[in-house]
Amino acid sequence: MATYTVKLMTVGGEIAYPDYRAEKATFTANGNSKDILFTPYNGSDPVSVTAIELSTNGSASITIPVDALISVGTVIKFPAGTLKLTDSQANPLIMTGAPYVALVRLRQALIALMGDNPLYAQQKLPEPKETFTAIHLLSTSREPYPFDKTWDGDYRVYHYNCSAEVVIIRSADDAQAFLENFLYQIDSTEGDFWQFENNCCLDRSSDFENSSPLIDNLVYQQMAQVTMSLQFVYQYYKKESWIAGAAVDAGAKQATLTIRGY
Repeated sequence: MATYTVKLMTVGGEIAYPDYRAEKATFTANGNSKDILFTPYNGSDPVSVTAIELSTNGSASITIPVDALISVGTVIKFPAGTLKLTDSQANPLIMTGAPYVALVRLRQALIALMGDNPLYAQQKLPEPKETFTAIHLLSTSREPYPFDKTWDGDYRVYHYNCSAEVVIIRSADDAQAFLENFLYQIDSTEGDFWQFENNCCLDRSSDFENSSPLIDNLVYQQMAQVTMSLQFVYQYYKKESWIAGAAVDAGAKQATLTIRGY
């Protein structure tokens, strides 16, 4: 049994995006003893993950190839027992879709417009009296057919219109004032620019709610929440192959096709 630091690698080195951090994992002969879960990707452009690197003190690092393209909202996960130090190819679970994009987009808006660092509600919440913001997904929907199809290298990109309802929870002495200010920022020039740049429209879809909740027998400070409606585009990447060219021999008895992709 040994503990390793697990890193996501690209052709240029260790991946970099605002929320990224390397993960710690314990390995036995049967592989990783617990799930390895990386933070949702919140970079600006899609990135190809080409390998994972495992390192521990006193030993040479281990590099295992991976073939994964990640875009906004993508989560890379290795369920327990699915990654071994002797693997010749790593096959992580790639979690993506409208629910992940919705949460990442709203978090990005709170960071950009409020300078905040919101949590996903599934994470462990701070202790009482500590100021925090959390976001929780209520629902999402995606149109059944893409409104556009494009190419990005060897990947076919399917563009879908999506919508979501996400609640923002704020715990602070000025909880409601914070949320009101966020709505003001959304309607500002900076907010309009952010929505345009990220192809995401934000609107309030409910009234404010205020409380001083009792959670696990602990009394929290003022807590306020508001539900936001999001309209956004989800881009689904699928590696495909196609005929890039054809050549016929002089006798017209044989044709050679050039296939691109996989």
